[in-house]
Amino acid sequence: MVETQREAIGIARRIAQNQKTETLIHGENGRIRERNSYGNDPHPPKG
Repeated sequence: MVETQREAIGIARRIAQNQKTETLIHGENGRIRERNSYGNDPHPPKG
């Protein structure tokens, strides 16, 4: 059982890194607070 938000975010990041996906962390208001991509980015920045 996950007891803290910090612990849940850490688990989500490890899963996303392993699966080469991204994490989306939402705030209490439902808006995206943080977004991290770990590979297979469909639109990498140019330059």
